[in-house]
Amino acid sequence: MSRRLRHFGALVAGFIAAAAVACSVTGEPAGPGENAPTASPPQTATAGVSAAETPERTAARAPTTATGYDSSENMYRLYSGLDHIPDDTHQAISLAVANNDKSMVPLMIEMFRFFGNRDLVIETNTALSALTGQEFGRDLDAWNEWMEWLGKNADEYRPPAGYVQWKSAFMSLIDARFGEFLAPAAQGSRINVVELAWGGVRPDGIPDLQHPPVVPAGEQDYLRPSDRVFGVSINGEHRAYPLRIVNAHEMVNDVVGGEPIALAY
Repeated sequence: MSRRLRHFGALVAGFIAAAAVACSVTGEPAGPGENAPTASPPQTATAGVSAAETPERTAARAPTTATGYDSSENMYRLYSGLDHIPDDTHQAISLAVANNDKSMVPLMIEMFRFFGNRDLVIETNTALSALTGQEFGRDLDAWNEWMEWLGKNADEYRPPAGYVQWKSAFMSLIDARFGEFLAPAAQGSRINVVELAWGGVRPDGIPDLQHPPVVPAGEQDYLRPSDRVFGVSINGEHRAYPLRIVNAHEMVNDVVGGEPIALAY
């Protein structure tokens, strides 16, 4: 593998791993300075098949004129897998701007949060500004603002044909189950798939709180008077789930009053 292939693969895979939110075995977030484990995307490339041998890659590297520009092909120039060549990304950004291809805006917003190279982040933000007329800074911190803006203007910036398949393959690099979750959306989805963004945790990365022990009211000694709780009353049975305990798990599965419940926060 060439140096530039290793470089770009390390950029994306390394950023994904570094951005993963690790949890301890108890479900409590790892504290500052702790050696929290990180998640690395699985190696999904087929042995013996190079990037240039796939139809998408072959099309993406074909010479493109202004009249022959294809948004779906440029989507794979922007990113096409762990062995992606960084020069293709630079070319994709330039071609999108040269052809005023607004369909590339959602993909560029989606991708630049994974770029560990600051120059590439600046280049992407500059291109986004040229295509949209918006300006949200030049650093990774601008991603949140871009996503909020895109949510309000999604109808004007629809992604190229085949976007769901592209996104499904990309998300599979984080965890194969993300790809399985997204795949059916290609057949039709009632939500805007563009707005689905990785939250930094792999599936089951935050363990739910299952059937926690119950302490009778007045006998607990860990709650403060100012603590907030989630109150649940079903069939004459009452529970108070402290927010500062639920916060570390984000989900409680329990049985109250003979009824199974799921409390999400």
